[in-house]
Amino acid sequence: MCNQIKEQIIRGDLNDGDKLPSIREYSSTYEVTNLTIQRAMQQLEKDGIIQARKGVGSFVLDGSRDLLEKRMLGTITKDFITKMRNMGLANIDILKLLKEALENE
Repeated sequence: MCNQIKEQIIRGDLNDGDKLPSIREYSSTYEVTNLTIQRAMQQLEKDGIIQARKGVGSFVLDGSRDLLEKRMLGTITKDFITKMRNMGLANIDILKLLKEALENE
C-alpha cells in the first residue's frame, strides 16, 4: 500500500499539500482492511512523506516527491553497483559500462 501512494506522489497524481483519500476510501479502492491502510499511513508518516492531522485527514508533505525520487535513485544505484561487484567488476569497469551505455543510447 505504501508503494502505491509513493508512486502516486512520484507520478504527480498527489502533490505537496494534497489531502489523501480517507482510510475507508483506500480500503474500498484497494480491497484491503482498514488496519492495512492505517499501517501504511503510519509508515508514510514515519518516513516523512505525509502528515496526519487528527480529525482532518492526511496530507502530502512539501518536498515529498523530491525526497522519494532521491531515495529511489539511491536504492537503484546501490543495487546496480552491488550486482556489478558481485559479477566481479571493479569500479573502473562499472564506469566504462555506464559510459558506453550512455553513449549508445
